Amino acid sequence: MWDVVKRLSLGMAAILLTSAILLISDINSRARTEEQPKVRVAILQHASQTIIEDGLEGTIAGLAESGFVEGQNMELRRLNAEGDMATSNAMAQDLASGGYDLVLTLTTTSLQAVANANKQGQARHLFALVTDPVAAGVGIGTEPLDHPAHMAGIGTLQPVADSIQMARKMYPQLKTLGVVWNPAEVNSEVTTKLCRVACKELGITLLEANAENTPAVREAFSSLISRGVQALWIGGDVTVLAAISAVVGPAKDARIPVFTCIPGNAAKGALFDLGANYFAVGHRLGLMAGRVLNGEPISKIEVEYAVPPRLHINTLVLKGLRDPWKVPPDVLASADVVIDEQGTHEKKPPASEAGNSKRPLTRKWNVHILEYVNIPDVEEGERGVLTGLKEAGILEGRDFTHQVSNAQGDMATLTGMVDAAVADRADLIITLSTPTLQNALRRGQETPTVFTFLADPIAAGAGTSITEHKPFVTGAFGAGDAKTMAGLIHKLMPNARRVGTMFVPAEVNSVYNNNEVTAACEAIHLEIVPMGVNSPSEVPDTALALCGKQIDLICLPTANMTAAAFPSIAQAARRAKIPVFAFLTSMADQGATVTLARDYFDMGRDAGGLAARVMRGESPKDIPFKPSIENKYIYNLDSARNCGLKIPEELLKTATRVIK
Repeated sequence: MWDVVKRLSLGMAAILLTSAILLISDINSRARTEEQPKVRVAILQHASQTIIEDGLEGTIAGLAESGFVEGQNMELRRLNAEGDMATSNAMAQDLASGGYDLVLTLTTTSLQAVANANKQGQARHLFALVTDPVAAGVGIGTEPLDHPAHMAGIGTLQPVADSIQMARKMYPQLKTLGVVWNPAEVNSEVTTKLCRVACKELGITLLEANAENTPAVREAFSSLISRGVQALWIGGDVTVLAAISAVVGPAKDARIPVFTCIPGNAAKGALFDLGANYFAVGHRLGLMAGRVLNGEPISKIEVEYAVPPRLHINTLVLKGLRDPWKVPPDVLASADVVIDEQGTHEKKPPASEAGNSKRPLTRKWNVHILEYVNIPDVEEGERGVLTGLKEAGILEGRDFTHQVSNAQGDMATLTGMVDAAVADRADLIITLSTPTLQNALRRGQETPTVFTFLADPIAAGAGTSITEHKPFVTGAFGAGDAKTMAGLIHKLMPNARRVGTMFVPAEVNSVYNNNEVTAACEAIHLEIVPMGVNSPSEVPDTALALCGKQIDLICLPTANMTAAAFPSIAQAARRAKIPVFAFLTSMADQGATVTLARDYFDMGRDAGGLAARVMRGESPKDIPFKPSIENKYIYNLDSARNCGLKIPEELLKTATRVIK
C-alpha cells in the first residue's frame, strides 16, 4: 500500500514540476510579447504624384529591410493631403500629438506642416523628398548634426544646372528659356534661383512667370510662349507639376519642348526629365527610420543629402519641334527610361529597388467598372483609370481581372449591375458618374469603391467633406469650371444678356451643375433661362423650345441625359444660329461652339492611382477625395462661323484643340 502511495506522490510531483515549468515558460513568453508591441509609424505626403508615390514605396521597402514589416511588427498609417494645405496642417496637428513611435514626411510642404505643429518635439520626425532642408526654415542648419533633437532626414536638391546644360547639349542654339514657379513654395524658389545662375553662366535669357495655384499655371505658361521662349523648364514646383498637361498642350501647339528635373513627366509629354531616383531616396529614409526604431537617438543622426540620378527621355517629342533639337547617342545610352515608337524601355532597376511600386499584389483582385452612359468622355475616364493602375504597377492579369458594364442610361439596368458586382464578390467597384456612385453607396454592401467622372461626391452622398467620408469609398472628382466659363462668355459675347440652360431634375449632378452655372452667370449680370427635362425623348423638343425664348446662347450644365442626347441640342442651336457653351470634350466634335472641359482622362488616371493604393492595403477612409482642376479649351470654328461668333486669335493660340 505504501509503495502505491509513494509512486502516486512521485507522479504528482512530476506533474506539478512540469506544470510549473510550462507556467514559467508561458509567463516569459507573454512578457516578451508585451515587451515587443507593434511600433506605430505614420507617413504624411502632400499630394498624389508619381515621384512621391515612388518615395513612399522606397520608404516602406527600407523599413522592411530594417526589420519593420506592416501587419507583422509595425502598424503603418499613410496620410495624403492631396495638395490641400489646410488638410495638411490638420493632419500634422494629429501627428504631432505624440501617438506614434515615428512620423515620416515626404515633400517640403509636409515637412513644414509637421515641423510647425511639432515645435515641442512630442513626435520623433524624419523627412525626405525635400529640395533644401535649410531653406525650409524648420531649424535645420548647414552642419550635419545642426538640427532639432527630434528631427532629421534627407535633402534632395534637384540637378538644376545639369538639366539646363543637357538642354543646351540637345539644342546648342538655345538662347531663351521660360519657367513658371509658385513663390509660396520654398522648394520652387530654391530651384528657380539655381536656374537663374545656370542660365546666366550659359548665356541663356530666363523669362519667368508666377502661378500661385494650379488653375493659373496654363495662363502663366501661355504668356511665356507669347514672349517667344524656345523651351519651357519645370523645377521642383508641386503646383506646376500638378498641372503638367496644361503646360505640355500649349507647348506642343507652339512646337517647343518642355523639360524638367523631376522624373516621370516624360511619359506625359516632356522631352526629358533629369532628376533624382525618388524610390532610392525613400529607401534611404526607410533605413534611417529603422535605425531610429531600433533605438538610435535622432539627435545623433546626421542630415543627409542624396541625389541618385535618373534620366527619362521621350524621343517622340522631337517630331514637329520648331527648332532642330536632337538627343545625342551618348545621352540616349545613359537614360534610365526611353520612350519611342516601339514603346517604353526601362533599364533593370538596381537590387536596392527590389520590392518597389511595381511589385505584384499578394492576391488577385476582382474589379468591376460600372458606367451609366456610353459617351466618349466616359470612355476617356475608363482609359484613364486603367492607365493609372498600370502606372502604379498594378497589372491586368497578374494583379487583377476586370469587367466593364454600361447601363446605357437605364437606371434599372444600373441597379442590376451593382447587384451583379456584389453577387460576383467584387473586391473593388470603380464607378463613373454620379448615379453609378449613388447606386454603389446604396446597394454595394460597403464593397471598397473608387469613383471618377462626377461633379460633387458630397452632393452624391459620399461624405461631408473630402476628408470626412464613408469609410469604404474614395475617388477623384471635378465639376465644370462655371466661373471660367462665365468669363469666356463675357469675353466672346460682351453684349449677351440672356443665357439658356437645360438640366435634369432627377440627376443630383445636373442640379448641382446648373446651380453653379446660374450663380456664375448671374454674378456678371446675365439672366438665366432654365428648362428642365425628364426623359431622353423630351430633349429635342425642349431644345427647340429653349432656342425660341430669345436667348443669346446656351450654356449647357453637364448631365448624363443631355450628354447622351446632345446632337439634338446642337442641331436645334445650329438652326437658330445660337452658340453652345459646353463642359464635355465629346460635345466639341458634336457641334458645341466653345468647350471648357475637365480632363476626364487625367481624372480617371487619378482615380486609378487611388484604386492602386486601396489594392496595396490602404483603407479608403484614410484617402481624401481628390479634386480635379485642370481644364481643356476647345473651339469649334465651323460652329462659331455658323452663329457669327469670332474667336480671338489670343484664345486660339492657347487652346487645347481647335476644330477647323
